[in-house]
Amino acid sequence: MKRQRPATEPMGGNILTRPFVFLSLLVLIAVGLLLFRFVYGLGAATNLNNGYPWGLWVVLDIHITAAIGCGAYVLAVIMYIANNREFHTLLRPALIGSTFAYTLANLAAFVDIGRWWNFYQIMLPWNINLNSVMFEIAICMFLYMIVLWMELVPPVLEKFGWERFHKPYNKVLFIIVALGIVLPTMHQSGLGALIVVAGEKISPLWQTPWIGFLFLMSAIVMGFAIVLFEGALTVLGLGRRLELHLYRRLAKLGRWVLASYLVVRFADLAYRDALGGIMQNPVQGVMFCIENMLFLLPLLIMLHPRWRGNARLLFFSAICLVLAGAVLRFNALIIGYTPSAGYVYFPSVIEILVSVGLLAVEVVGFTYIVKRFPILPPRKKTIAPGSAPPASGLASHV
Repeated sequence: MKRQRPATEPMGGNILTRPFVFLSLLVLIAVGLLLFRFVYGLGAATNLNNGYPWGLWVVLDIHITAAIGCGAYVLAVIMYIANNREFHTLLRPALIGSTFAYTLANLAAFVDIGRWWNFYQIMLPWNINLNSVMFEIAICMFLYMIVLWMELVPPVLEKFGWERFHKPYNKVLFIIVALGIVLPTMHQSGLGALIVVAGEKISPLWQTPWIGFLFLMSAIVMGFAIVLFEGALTVLGLGRRLELHLYRRLAKLGRWVLASYLVVRFADLAYRDALGGIMQNPVQGVMFCIENMLFLLPLLIMLHPRWRGNARLLFFSAICLVLAGAVLRFNALIIGYTPSAGYVYFPSVIEILVSVGLLAVEVVGFTYIVKRFPILPPRKKTIAPGSAPPASGLASHV
């Protein structure tokens, strides 16, 4: 029997709401500042120096944004490897978020190139360094961005009435899905390998041979969290009904990945006798504790059956896990980094405004697409079978 594709429809409604206009203004400001950066260079636009070769744009706009974009990756693993199709209604919104996240991460990588006009050099065969972790990251992230845009073909076909092209598209879908699983697995661990290259400049709290694995595991955890987070935002911001039955099951799966991450994290620290680093540097010690508390609190919630069924606590857990993964990367690349003597770094106003603008792009793009393309299921099909139709809003589903 042929499997039916879950019905979806455009949200509809006014695009030019006040939040949309405000976020669009932030995007325009970022565009103007990026033009300034391309004309006058990194030195004029950022506070980077010889002691800090990476700053806010690398940490937030590449490492953290790429990890936030793992929602589609996580759902693809669950649906196509574990063969669990019950989460199919969550896939398209996750794809939108992941596509914008990886597009912006690739843009940020381009923006952070000093001599950006030479970017094409990476594609020239005689310049390729197969031993370079940065080459592996750049190629995998770029290819995965293309794969994500290709996975958004079905909503476009449905929007313009080109359903007849679904059949040839589905014939190559297995290749697209396979690439969509392999590529992020490679580059998420590769992003962690950049820390290994930094050697003793990174604190032992984060400098470990396992950092690539930890970055991959934490990215998967963030992928689970961002699906929950995006679901809550569609309730609060777009008036959708919460598919709480699906998020509960997703939390049940995600808790084991989260628990595995924490076991490996602290087993590695204990084996290397690195926990003493908490006391050696007060700032690093405090940030290390904040990072791991943000991982631990959601685990306790997800392990408790009653708490796991509470929509507010699930939303709180999702926020904590996204922040936890972000703080891990911020700690490993900035807080845990010891530069040469005399160098300090704090992001410039331009760096901050550009980063805010890039994040605004994702919200603006997500809002426009779900209102104009068939991404979300119809309202009448968003409630678990047998449950009473609740009032709109997140609080009503607690």
